[in-house]
Amino acid sequence: MHFRVISLRGPMVRLLLLVTVLVLAAGLINPRLLRASGSPEVPIPVYRVETPQHAMALTINVVWGTEFVPQLMQELKDAHVPATFMVGGAWAEAHPELVKQMKTQGDELGNHGWNHRHPNQLGYEGNVQDIERTNRMVQAITQVRPAVYAPPYGEFNQTVLRAAAADHMTLVMWTIDTIDWRPTSSPAYMVNKVSQKAQNGGIVLMHPTNRTVEALPQIIQALKDKGFHLVTVSQLLRMGTPRTDG
Repeated sequence: MHFRVISLRGPMVRLLLLVTVLVLAAGLINPRLLRASGSPEVPIPVYRVETPQHAMALTINVVWGTEFVPQLMQELKDAHVPATFMVGGAWAEAHPELVKQMKTQGDELGNHGWNHRHPNQLGYEGNVQDIERTNRMVQAITQVRPAVYAPPYGEFNQTVLRAAAADHMTLVMWTIDTIDWRPTSSPAYMVNKVSQKAQNGGIVLMHPTNRTVEALPQIIQALKDKGFHLVTVSQLLRMGTPRTDG
């Protein structure tokens, strides 16, 4: 019987051994490195969706401005378009009927943290608890669990991203910020900004203010005139590839 001895001193063999060691080490350190880039396993902040479809999403963050929420909802209903309301958990607990109405009329309920604390100051466990507490509240009211999370203050880091992913949430930012919370942002300014920056897969950020109530029907009409179909954030995410650049 003849045996063939394989030398480990050849350059190709050494190269293969080195590659094998590096791959195994990467898998031990971070299994996500073994997956393709852009995998759903890798949490990213979503600023827009790359899609050939003429679709955009309106988001409204709600932890204050309650007196303007019914008016915004009515404008959406009259225009036959949905929005994604990113609600604070404490706000939802205090206003369950408004939350139920959002769901009934076809709007999406998203998560905006419990009481608008700075996510970067909460740590991993604190963020997980803050997000999950809000999810449980919204689900208790609507029987629907939120799938998207808008961090308060638009604040996040890798810890916040990991916490959102641990609760199976997509962290959503925005493509166009109306800056409607600023008193100097007139309805005309907001309408013009959204119209000028409108793009396929864009996400518009708003809040419940008197200026937003006035601007919203004009924003909707301006986007419709440009041929855009308005959908919820979750619907938009299914239309293409999430992107981290606005």
